[in-house]
Amino acid sequence: MNMDEQIVTEPDSVQALNVELLGKPIHIIKNKLESIINSSQQYLTNELQAWLKTPSIHVELTDIQLSTLGANLLDSRNCAAQKHATQGALYVTVEPMMLMRLSDEFYGAGIERSQAELTNSDVRLLQRISKHVASWIAPNDTWQTQELETLTGIGIVATLTIQMQDKQAPMTMVLDGDLIQTLVSELELTANPELASEFCQALHTTPVKLNVQLSKNVIPLTEVLDLKPDDILPIELLNHAPVNIGKQTLFTGRVAEQDGQLVLILNEDKETHR
Repeated sequence: MNMDEQIVTEPDSVQALNVELLGKPIHIIKNKLESIINSSQQYLTNELQAWLKTPSIHVELTDIQLSTLGANLLDSRNCAAQKHATQGALYVTVEPMMLMRLSDEFYGAGIERSQAELTNSDVRLLQRISKHVASWIAPNDTWQTQELETLTGIGIVATLTIQMQDKQAPMTMVLDGDLIQTLVSELELTANPELASEFCQALHTTPVKLNVQLSKNVIPLTEVLDLKPDDILPIELLNHAPVNIGKQTLFTGRVAEQDGQLVLILNEDKETHR
């Protein structure tokens, strides 16, 4: 039986920092983004009221969650995507019937359509909305319209409710993991200074728990079953004790004594894991 303090799978290669690897503290970043959307949603309300020439429209954030992204999350027929110049993308979708209502008001159509079959005009309005939303995060010249790509990994999914007269429907924003990475590492590109300070503070103050596996021992299961209080197990300290955040091995170290206390001295492989 393997008596590891924890089971460690050595990675073939160490990937660049991804907020997903930070575990629960990613919620701090998500909460900061929630605050930013809350402070920016009124701008979208004002824009839609101006575009549609009616005060009877309102946008409000109703939910924001960390989510595992998948191919079925968004429909390419009803999605506008904005790709960041560095990496990552923002996706925006509006419930089809609401999008058609917005589009009919925007283009001055005289009748209300009854079937949810989107036209190119509807999609162009959705792209216009996505560009406005993207400007909350970074300047307009850092975005480029693109087609919907396959979504994988961890992302942030925000749901806003669009209220138009007596009708309401959801609008969904999706930030993929690469875009979150960009927001963290290239904050100077953002148009909103509050976004830069919020993400910087979230990243720099995020607490992480380092786990160090100092020893391991393999003994037969029968001996384990016979163990009782005050039994002594011989152990041998590892010369390459793995240091982890969650399941991700960062580097290794060796145990030594310094000034009367045990310390961990990092091995040379620390340089290759930065």
